[in-house]
Amino acid sequence: MLAESYKIGEGGKAYTIKLREGVPFHNGKEMASADVVASINRWGKIATVGKRLFSQVESFKAIDKYTVEFRLKGSSGIVLSSLANINLIPGIYPKEVIEEAGDGMVKQFIGTGPFKFVERIPDRHIKFVRFDKYASRKEAQTGFGGKKIAYVDEILFLPVPEVATRIAGTESGDYDFADWIAPDAYKRLKANPKLDTIIVKPKEYIVGVFNKKIGHFTNKKLRQAALAALDMEAVMKGAIGQEEFFRLDNSLMFKEQVWWTDVGKEQYNQKNKEKAKQLLKESGYKGEPIRWMCSMAYDWMYKSSLVAKQQLEDVGFKIDLQVLDWASVVQRRNDPTMYDVFVTGMIFFGDPTYVLVLNCDWPGWTCIPSIDSLMDKLAQETRFEKRFETWKEIQKVFWDEVPVLKFGDFFILRLKQKIVKGHKNLIETFFWNVWIEK
Repeated sequence: MLAESYKIGEGGKAYTIKLREGVPFHNGKEMASADVVASINRWGKIATVGKRLFSQVESFKAIDKYTVEFRLKGSSGIVLSSLANINLIPGIYPKEVIEEAGDGMVKQFIGTGPFKFVERIPDRHIKFVRFDKYASRKEAQTGFGGKKIAYVDEILFLPVPEVATRIAGTESGDYDFADWIAPDAYKRLKANPKLDTIIVKPKEYIVGVFNKKIGHFTNKKLRQAALAALDMEAVMKGAIGQEEFFRLDNSLMFKEQVWWTDVGKEQYNQKNKEKAKQLLKESGYKGEPIRWMCSMAYDWMYKSSLVAKQQLEDVGFKIDLQVLDWASVVQRRNDPTMYDVFVTGMIFFGDPTYVLVLNCDWPGWTCIPSIDSLMDKLAQETRFEKRFETWKEIQKVFWDEVPVLKFGDFFILRLKQKIVKGHKNLIETFFWNVWIEK
């Protein structure tokens, strides 16, 4: 969005990116190369995707006011996809905002987009207003890219924890748009002439992430025992309910992507209690409590945990189910002394090198040498055919090592008033190029 053009030189070891000129930040300052260098260098130090890319980077610097350059240690297949990944993209802030933040949290939310941040009042709203000086691209909209127009004056993001309240508020017209709606309301809501029901497919997949740094699940056989015990269809039915909103699939990339593979499928959905009991015995497990963290903030996290708990206890595990608010789960999952398993969702990733549960520095700590070396190989290779073969090797190792439990893919329901026009049903929602027709 902020690059005018790029060129690759020196046999793939230099990426020179020309920035767009005349792009203002929300504070009125013009974006320049110093801001981009500060923002992306910080991202390269603190973000999982950034760290993966910057392990290949020799330097990233400004060439002139509107040009920046990556110099790489060797070949790379992930430079452009890392910078363009919609979920994990590096935000570009003014240099002084980055300097103020250091390695901590950004304190001033100043960007370049079509809407600018105004305020956050906890438990009430986050407010954005149209940025009248926004410098849009001229190309037609393509997915998350291209021309962006802020038609509405203001956007209020309202935290509404109860799904039933979100539904009722949208039905009554209090809300124009609602996300994460319970699938069991789908048929009734689809019949409402004032509403559009939107299925987001794919959205995420549910995982139980083992703590592999310390504790019980440093033991590979114990992880394999848990996998062998589980009936994934029962888990997904319990978590999601209606079958049109989930599917069973062993791939770590979605079927809709070129990266999909069924390598390791024989290890998925085994529902083999006898095998699980044998592996449990071989592991030396003595019935100690397994601290399993989940949250009711996303009901599928809690419901999948309930079903998994019962199945695991049926073969001899003792599960201490700890139901916390989501903020506590996010905080505790970074401390290996606080848990043995936590449940979360894995989002849509454009490239398999971004799959968080395969990274050593992400909670759960998949620091498995064979996966680490293959991930490095995948990141360095530029040819898709070679990369895909490496990816299949990684998935084979994954299903042998079982760093996490993958339960299944799920899809979500969104609601919007029919008067909301221009909305695009993509993995993440956005409200540029969207207007209200009275």
